[in-house]
Amino acid sequence: MAKSKNVMITCAVTGSTLTPSMSPHLPVTAEQMIAQSVEAAEAGASILHFHARDPKDGRPTNEVSVWQSFLPQIRARCDAVINMSCSMGATAEERLSAAMVLRPEIATVIVGSMNYGRFRKAQDQGVSEFTHEWEREFFGPGSYGLVTQNTFAKIDRMIDILIEQDMLMEFECYDVGHLYILDYHLNRKPGIKRPIILQFLTGILGGIPSSIEHLLHMKQTAERLFGDQMELFIHGTGTQNMKAAAYGGMMGTSIRVGQEDNVTERPGRLFESNAEQVRKIRRILEEFDIGIATAEEARQRLGLPRPAAAKAA
Repeated sequence: MAKSKNVMITCAVTGSTLTPSMSPHLPVTAEQMIAQSVEAAEAGASILHFHARDPKDGRPTNEVSVWQSFLPQIRARCDAVINMSCSMGATAEERLSAAMVLRPEIATVIVGSMNYGRFRKAQDQGVSEFTHEWEREFFGPGSYGLVTQNTFAKIDRMIDILIEQDMLMEFECYDVGHLYILDYHLNRKPGIKRPIILQFLTGILGGIPSSIEHLLHMKQTAERLFGDQMELFIHGTGTQNMKAAAYGGMMGTSIRVGQEDNVTERPGRLFESNAEQVRKIRRILEEFDIGIATAEEARQRLGLPRPAAAKAA
């Protein structure tokens, strides 16, 4: 029997829904972002996924100047594929504004709307006291009214812009219905490059859970719709993140871990870095003789050129 493809590990270095009060190890400043990203790449992450945070208080931001404070240095210090979240903003243009300047190799497109249940993030991490006022508001009563709005029109516009910019897309799906929404858009947009990059984000209260039967259902549905024209990544948000990643690796998909999705290693113990998470999932998979893809292999599979520094070497 042919050996399965090596697992590509995406490390989601910092996000927008876990907050500084949950862990002192959550990277916020440019220096923290750079150090943790480079260390995660050295530990085995072939793709680095990013959000940006205001360095003063850690709140999420899409300000270009904040992105510029850390992303160029990370590019210069490692060869991991750069993946930028494009989830902040009311319009497609606002969401893509920073990516148009920084030009990552991959930009994210969320392909469905849902009740997000952001308040559950604080509950899952066991945190009820917050340092910053914005955190209290972030997880307060207003979070019960939060709906992520990703209309057909918004998705359509983001895809058009990214096709025009010749930029790879990572399609983020939170539930099985989102796969059919993606299939609809793919059938209308022949300019989308193959393989498509598909990321399951499971474990959000308004989406599908991260249990093995749900992950398998999502995987089988994606395979039926997209066949071998995709590179599939699995991750679970919250404390089930490492378990979901292990499930994914054993099912033959690529995976995602990182401080964006979960900061708790086990009850009473925090992960001290993104690299610690990468090393843990790598150790688990290698115990089952599951190979880990290098950044160069990831680029080949995703159809990306080698970085300029590597070309010159």
